[in-house]
Amino acid sequence: MLKRRIQTLLPNYHFWVFLSFFISLLFVSVARFSHPLLKHNVVIEDAKGYYAYLPGLFIYNDLNFKFNKAIELDKHTKTKFTDYRYKLDQDRIYTKYYAGTAIAYSPFFIAAHGISLVCGWDSDGYSAWYHGAVVIASLFYLLVAMLFMGKILDYFRIKNWVKITVVISSYFGTNWFYYATWESGMSHTYSAAIIAAFLYFFIQFKARGVWKTAFVLGFLLGFITLIRPSNLFVVAFLPLFFSSWPNFVLFLKNTLSDPKKLGAGLVAFLAVISIQFIFYKIQLGQWFIYAYVSEGFHFSKPHIIDFLFSIRKGFFVYTPLYILSVLGVVWWYRQNAFQAFWWCAVMFLHVYILSSWHMWWYGGTLGTRVMIEYYIFWMLPLAFFLQSLKLKYRLIVAPFFLFFVLNGVLQQHQYRLGIIHWDSMHWQLYKDVFLFPIIP
Repeated sequence: MLKRRIQTLLPNYHFWVFLSFFISLLFVSVARFSHPLLKHNVVIEDAKGYYAYLPGLFIYNDLNFKFNKAIELDKHTKTKFTDYRYKLDQDRIYTKYYAGTAIAYSPFFIAAHGISLVCGWDSDGYSAWYHGAVVIASLFYLLVAMLFMGKILDYFRIKNWVKITVVISSYFGTNWFYYATWESGMSHTYSAAIIAAFLYFFIQFKARGVWKTAFVLGFLLGFITLIRPSNLFVVAFLPLFFSSWPNFVLFLKNTLSDPKKLGAGLVAFLAVISIQFIFYKIQLGQWFIYAYVSEGFHFSKPHIIDFLFSIRKGFFVYTPLYILSVLGVVWWYRQNAFQAFWWCAVMFLHVYILSSWHMWWYGGTLGTRVMIEYYIFWMLPLAFFLQSLKLKYRLIVAPFFLFFVLNGVLQQHQYRLGIIHWDSMHWQLYKDVFLFPIIP
């Protein structure tokens, strides 16, 4: 009786998703759009490199970005300058950043540019209005991510209250909220949305297996890859959507033996990723270059312990909520041993790969930002954990859960204020600022 009353009083999942969206919009309106300096500093650092394709293509007709100094440095002095250009020679200039994030921004950029032209505002691509458009883009993709994540959790028969708790807590209580609202130009929120959409359509393809859905899957997988090529790793998680390994193998055989489905998926995938090669051809006169030059993976020297537990950037230090996800694997194993085992194996491989990047801490970040796009896979065992607990145990877990979420919110606040150092946190500093909303 009590459960029914609670379920009746609890608004549905979509209510909480849109509430999260409007809270985020209110936050950026107050904290960023109304600030005379911050509203000019959304598209900075790596985001400058992603974004540059759009003014280069639609405004300056220059994909060698020769407007970088005159427009971005000399004209827009309120905006932090980033020189994202790399040179093969004096004439052949490119950006190492891939074009997928710019494509994700593009409808919002085009709208901002059109409105600027119609209203007679500065339409050089770098006024505050364009920065604001990127924030709105980020919040739109946040909405997309949450809606598709809910559908994925539905597939695993997660109850409504658990789904709400897991997704909303994962958003506000981790660095996801920070990157959606504050560093909105970074690629992670966009990746999270397209990955969630890809997984949902994979579920649809698994159920119906029509070639049109295969085409959509190929398109989304290409888009994921065009944002960050490492996102292609998402395919390693697909066996999670099967009850056993033989079922997954049978699905693969049936799909690969159907030329119409396979062809539709491949054509869509190759068409999307070819966009990057076309850009290289325009910029450099050649179809491919390894854009990250001296950067890469050192697979013989992974920093797994640092990546997960270091005070500097450790995943479980700055995203403590997902400690409970590790516990949830035990409950998942009781329901389906294959899925739980596969999660452990693939997640370990994923962490191994990410921690092998030459800069395992990924520069100036709040925690391990490169995990945000994969949070849906951390939500699954967390959901199984909460759903499987008896009421008395939920009451025991609840304070820890709440503490992890609130601490995540606080750490985002500390990072914005510079209390948590952008790059070089260490134990003594962390200990001094732990749970302090201002510098003690």
